[in-house]
Amino acid sequence: MFDLILKDIKAHKKFLVFYASICLLAAVFCSPFFGIGELFVNAAEEGSVPVGETIYSLTQMFMGKSIRNLAGSYASVVGVSAEPFTALLYLGLIENINRACGSPLDIVSTPAGNPIVLLLLSLFFMASKLMKSFETTKVFGLCTLGELEKYLGLVFILVLGIMNVVGITDYFANTSVNAASLAGTNNPNNIMLGVAGALLSVFMALVSLVVYMVVKTVFFGLDALQSCFSFIPFSGVLFEIFKSVFVIVVISINVLFPWIGFAINVIVFLICCVLFRFFVGVEEFLRKIYIKPFIARMRGFNDEIPLIYSKVPGFVKKYCESNGIDYNIAIPAYSFKKKEADGYKMKFMDKIWVLNSAEGTFFLKKKGLKNVQKYELYGKDKTYYLRKEFRFIEIFSNPKDEKFSRKDLRVIFSVEYLKRFDELCEKFGFENYHVIKENLKLSKKEERSQKREERKERIKERVNGFSEGLANKLRPAYLKVKNILPFSKEE
Repeated sequence: MFDLILKDIKAHKKFLVFYASICLLAAVFCSPFFGIGELFVNAAEEGSVPVGETIYSLTQMFMGKSIRNLAGSYASVVGVSAEPFTALLYLGLIENINRACGSPLDIVSTPAGNPIVLLLLSLFFMASKLMKSFETTKVFGLCTLGELEKYLGLVFILVLGIMNVVGITDYFANTSVNAASLAGTNNPNNIMLGVAGALLSVFMALVSLVVYMVVKTVFFGLDALQSCFSFIPFSGVLFEIFKSVFVIVVISINVLFPWIGFAINVIVFLICCVLFRFFVGVEEFLRKIYIKPFIARMRGFNDEIPLIYSKVPGFVKKYCESNGIDYNIAIPAYSFKKKEADGYKMKFMDKIWVLNSAEGTFFLKKKGLKNVQKYELYGKDKTYYLRKEFRFIEIFSNPKDEKFSRKDLRVIFSVEYLKRFDELCEKFGFENYHVIKENLKLSKKEERSQKREERKERIKERVNGFSEGLANKLRPAYLKVKNILPFSKEE
């Protein structure tokens, strides 16, 4: 499970290094190296305490209250990671109530306590909950306010980390100053304590960022999976209520009982680590198929979008190089149906790479850690079609001599390639579903028109036959009447 987390960390390596540099810079300016040495001397001149008592005081400060403060400083990380709007709104309410009551709770002040920020959070919270509670607006909510919520939570975690770096480093620096004052000497161990505090604060800031990425991924995946239960009445509303209650309970425990809250945060994080492997695929599926194309649609699709994806994974390149395959198309796609086609097993939302070379079109999928599975889309007793929808572009196969509506294999990729649809049909060697369907419509229309004409002819024939038969039956009677009437005789 941790291999995917490490992979995700490596994917954001530059950002993490940059953030760590900012935190270290903030820690350095608050470290014992800036003015603390003079404070050691001044404090030492005021008096001294036996060294044994000094060590005991340092131990109590370092292992007792400081760790408790450290746990309290990062109490909101898991709650904010799970649902930023709810967590930040609740934190802001707690801060304002605590301030109005004379600050009975020893909690860390955050930007969420600002009245203007609190008002904006309230508006975003209500709008987000309304959109996510109903299936007709859920995807739109995830694509709009869901993205805003994600980045707002990220900014809060980053700011919280830097604030804690400054606060924790300053705390340990003051601890070092107090220790020097008690000992009456400028002991290098005191400096080391300040440095250790600075490094610990930077480490915790980075850990909080990793926790945010893991927990947010899992809860975002839960949001996506909830749509599978949309047939259950009020399932969206109940799910949103459950999430909000969970966040409020976790933050309340962290504020009132930091040690218990710290243990709960660790348990929640470990559970999310176990679920991360599954939900990272769900999140990627939702982002690549729904969110990213939704944003791209607003600015207009690119008719020159590269047919070779910008980040082709190493296993695809290695497989093609080892097998002498020179591909001209490489597009990430996802299975849209649990299916086994000719031994090629696919589960819903499995990531698949669609490639095209001089030999034809084929799928590549990573199976396990090292194995690569290939499925060729040529030389099969099937017809393959490319179909465009509002949400995605679909590849599906239709067994020959079967009804056109029957779909065997179904794979989808981003609708961002919409303006190169015809080109993809030609290069893949697939049938254009819409052209075939239109031709079928025309042929059916012609067939219906022909049947209609035949039906008219049959009706005419029946009417003519009926008229002729009736005339033959009435002709003898007509002749008798004609002969009886005097004026009917010829002169």
